[in-house]
Amino acid sequence: MDSMKEEELINIQFTEAEIWMLHAFVRHDRESNNRDKYPIVSTELNRQIVFALLACTNSDIKEYNLLFSEADLLLLDWCIRDDMKSPAGANGKEILLKTFQARSDLIYGPTSEHQDIDYKTAISRKTIRAVEEEDHAKPDNGTDEDPDDHPFAYA
Repeated sequence: MDSMKEEELINIQFTEAEIWMLHAFVRHDRESNNRDKYPIVSTELNRQIVFALLACTNSDIKEYNLLFSEADLLLLDWCIRDDMKSPAGANGKEILLKTFQARSDLIYGPTSEHQDIDYKTAISRKTIRAVEEEDHAKPDNGTDEDPDDHPFAYA
């Protein structure tokens, strides 16, 4: 069994102009000897950005989805500033807000615009709550003890 935890990835959609801005900052050099926990370069992310730009240019695509790890999101947070704007119309603040939402989704799970939990999480929580309520409401176990007097009873 592999002892390494699989790295979670999250998908973010960017416009072509935003991807060009990402390309200006996400570099690929220095990585081979980098020992930082969260490096400020990423060959893999740079590769994704290059392929996205080629796809946008060659196929007249206006938006493209990129996959990010937590380290990639932190790299963007380090590189991109909220007041940045590109001549093509990319806005640093909009890019950062997308990455902030992605970081939140990695930590807390997917949410809607209104920060509601997703359907699968809601159902799993409902199931857990139902089981807990069912266990607490079980009939007398045959002892003379009042269930609330039991040493392991819930307060």
